[in-house]
Amino acid sequence: MNEFSPKMTQLLANKNRLAKVGLMILAPLVIVLFWLGSNFLASENDGPALRSAKVKRGPLTIKLIESGELRAQDQVTISAVTDKRILWLVPEGKWVEKGDTLIRYESEKYEIARGEGESALLFSQAALVKAVSDLEAQQMRENSLRKSYEQLPVLVKKGFIMEYELDRARLAYIEAKSNTRSLEAALEAARAKVRRAEQAYAQQDRKLRQGVVLAPRAGLAVYATFGDGETRKKITMGMTPLEGMDLLYLPDVSSMLVDIQVSEVDVAKLKIGLPAEVRVDAYPDMVFKGEIKTIADLAKRKLNFLTGKANGAKIFEVTLQVHDRDLRLKPGLTATLDIVLNEYANELYVPVDGIFFDGESNALVYVKERGKITARPVSIGDSNDRYVVIQAGLQEGETIVMGRPGTL
Repeated sequence: MNEFSPKMTQLLANKNRLAKVGLMILAPLVIVLFWLGSNFLASENDGPALRSAKVKRGPLTIKLIESGELRAQDQVTISAVTDKRILWLVPEGKWVEKGDTLIRYESEKYEIARGEGESALLFSQAALVKAVSDLEAQQMRENSLRKSYEQLPVLVKKGFIMEYELDRARLAYIEAKSNTRSLEAALEAARAKVRRAEQAYAQQDRKLRQGVVLAPRAGLAVYATFGDGETRKKITMGMTPLEGMDLLYLPDVSSMLVDIQVSEVDVAKLKIGLPAEVRVDAYPDMVFKGEIKTIADLAKRKLNFLTGKANGAKIFEVTLQVHDRDLRLKPGLTATLDIVLNEYANELYVPVDGIFFDGESNALVYVKERGKITARPVSIGDSNDRYVVIQAGLQEGETIVMGRPGTL
């Protein structure tokens, strides 16, 4: 009788003593009552309240089922470079190629400023051309006066011209040199004006070009959110973002991850590289393949979804890599993971509802045979959400019940 708990053993002992007294008094009546009672108890145990199941042998997959959220392993963030009002946004969820337009800002005042800058640049460039032309003409005049002045001293000596004519030529040459230096300075000033005008124009042109944001690479357009808690919302057309504020994300959907939280009880069953099946709630008929990529080294308190505060449960963050590339896999979608912990080719197993524990936490089952239900200790192994492996104590084809009989 070792298989029964102390309470159950005591109950059977009391029944035996009562039976002996009854036999000494009215043996025939006790026999009749026992037969009737046995039939009544068997009928109660066989009723619909106690389902039964066969012990089976065969292949069994042990899985851990968890839910998480999809995210991209790699993504580009598009931030606001200025505080201009958003006039147009690419539709969220649209696939864009490199160079496609993502955002258009309000640009009227920048178009006016660029036009003014362009006019100023053209004016300064024209002034520069004139300064270059004036200097070249002056340099030619100076060169001509220099040659004339250099020839006159010989003519003065020969008496062909007077001394004052030489002095007048010298003064004209000196004046020409002075004018040349002035025009050279004017040319440098004109060049400086052109550089300033070019910088001003480039600045206005850059601001105008910032009014149209182009995709730096291909990806799926995902709107950023702003605000806290219940006030958190996505960016919209017509809003004026702050400079540096995140506006769009371009995740690389060719490499998607799923983040899940695993209890400290189950994390010991996991290891890097374990395969998993990924099912997305939005597409329940699709099954994607993946494997565990990272397991956190440290546990943390699980946050209550409603209050946002940590409760007593400890969890580990686990990340799974999705192998399949599919545009339907979008960041933020809820995914259910079936992580394969172990696969058995030929093992005995029973439903988990058929396993019970005595006062000393020893596993037992209730076996139904020849019209009777008896408790039997068993040794159990791995389990999933439906079945548990039986290592010892049962044989294939035996029948167990799915509830604890109250009459044993």
